[in-house]
Amino acid sequence: MSGSVGKARLAVAGSLLAVLLVAALSGFLAGAVAGEKELDVAAGRSLAAVVVVLAMVATAGAWWWTRRRAARFGLSASRYMRVGRRIQRGKVPEDPAELPAAIDIATRQRRVLSVQSRRWVWWLLGAAALLWLANAVAQLFAQNYGYACFSFLLGGLTLINPLSMRRQRRRLEAVERALHAQGTSGAPSTS
Repeated sequence: MSGSVGKARLAVAGSLLAVLLVAALSGFLAGAVAGEKELDVAAGRSLAAVVVVLAMVATAGAWWWTRRRAARFGLSASRYMRVGRRIQRGKVPEDPAELPAAIDIATRQRRVLSVQSRRWVWWLLGAAALLWLANAVAQLFAQNYGYACFSFLLGGLTLINPLSMRRQRRRLEAVERALHAQGTSGAPSTS
C-alpha cells in the first residue's frame, strides 16, 4: 500500500514540477523576448518569477478546492480526480461509493456546458479568434514572424473550444444516461 502511495505522491510532485518548469520557461521567454529587438534577460527573470508565483498560487487553490470537494463525498483527492476523468471520458464509475461524486461532477459539467453554449459566449470567442488572427496578419506584414506564429497559434486555440463542445456534450449525455439506467436518485437530467 505504501508503495502505491509513494508512487502517487511522486507522480503528483513530478506533475507539479513540470507545471512550474513550463511556467518559468514561458515567463522567461515572454519577458526576455517581448518588446525590443534584443534579448532582455533581467525582464525575463522578473516575469518568470511572477509567472511561477501565480502558477503556485493557482495550483494550491486548485488542490485545496479538490480536497474540499472530495471530502464532501468521503473520497481522497486523487480518487475524486479519477472519477472526474472517467466522467470526462463518458464512463460511469463502477464503485457505488463514487456514484454521488459522479452525479455532482456531471451536474457541474452540465452547468458549465450550458453557459458555454450561450450565444454571447460564441460571439466572444469568435471575436477573440478574429482579433488574434488579425494580429497575426499584422505581425506578418511587420515581418515579426515569431509573434505572427504565436498569434496564429492562440487564434487556433481559441477556436478549438467551441469545436470540442459537441464531443463533451455527447460524452456527458452518455454518462447521464448510464446514471439513470443504474437508477441512482439525484442523477442529473439530460435536458
